Amino acid sequence: MAIKKENNGTYTFYGTLPIALQTAGKKYYKKRGFKTKREAKISEMEYLNNLSVNPNKEITINELIEEYNKDAKTKYKESTLMGYRHIERDIIIPSFNNKKIKDITTLEIQRWINDIFLNGIGNQKYAEETCKSMLLHLSGLFTYAVLHDWLIKNPCKGVVRPHDPNKLKKENSSKDNYWEDNTFKEFISKVEDGQRKELFEFAYYSGLRIGEVCALQWKMVNFENCTITVDKSLSGSTADITPPKNENSYRTIAIPNRIMDVLQYKYNYLISRPDFNGDWFVFGAQKYISDSTFRRWFNQEVKKAGVKRITFHGLRHSHASYLLAETKLSEQLIAERLGHTVQTLRRTYAHIYSNRRLEFNDEIIKL
Repeated sequence: MAIKKENNGTYTFYGTLPIALQTAGKKYYKKRGFKTKREAKISEMEYLNNLSVNPNKEITINELIEEYNKDAKTKYKESTLMGYRHIERDIIIPSFNNKKIKDITTLEIQRWINDIFLNGIGNQKYAEETCKSMLLHLSGLFTYAVLHDWLIKNPCKGVVRPHDPNKLKKENSSKDNYWEDNTFKEFISKVEDGQRKELFEFAYYSGLRIGEVCALQWKMVNFENCTITVDKSLSGSTADITPPKNENSYRTIAIPNRIMDVLQYKYNYLISRPDFNGDWFVFGAQKYISDSTFRRWFNQEVKKAGVKRITFHGLRHSHASYLLAETKLSEQLIAERLGHTVQTLRRTYAHIYSNRRLEFNDEIIKL
């Protein structure tokens, strides 16, 4: 599939037909005369989706959801399915009710998700992450349709996720998204809720990713050695407990004594319960607490404390910055603790290296 600009300024789409549709006389498709590249792309998608691949391709979005959920029951946890059902029942079906999936275009989906992000639905406003989840699930439905030959192409491909340009980027910006140690201490001194204080201190002094904190279970805590083992993480997109994001993320790290003392006190209380076991979550109970809840708690407390605004992920950046400021610690050890490679460490925290270089130069000048 490709788009070409002609000498006269119009656009042409062309490509190879799916194998199932190729005949001895026709293996390729082509159409000219579009005023814009975007118009050509949309027309190409509609052209491909109107090709006859499977006699069942005339299904509606409602029927697609029904078929999808038959298989989903064997793939996902009930908690995950509940989230999907909410998106389907309250968001997708009211918007595309009984519409044939072949008639739903990329442009329509783009306008749909933009409208939800900007205006909400009824009196309900939706955050950027929630809109992302809606779009991801709709895309998953269409991918399922493509796999079953009910569509040629997923119309969600090419849809741009809406975002707030004024919002601090959580994952991609670590330059300003961290605190110096004195700022964290000022912040934590103003947190009155014991559960939240315990959570924030652990996140700051461990440097774990938010999904790793959510998935931490008591069986992963070694009180004798003052260590925890990271071998699970909560997926923000599916709400499932999954293996960590990469091989480097599997690790066992030391935790400060005073943080372990807090966990030990909590553990001693819990083991008196007859239903308690090592599968319980450290920051939860039989069930984990979601990452969105942790973020909401953190944002509320940051606002109340009146300190520089960072994200929950900024606690991890703060931990890394603190370690990198300690010249006695090697890059390899710091990278291993954070679940990074040395290359990723250098790329993510380039601003810290820049500060250290300036300090080093100052020391040389004084010689």
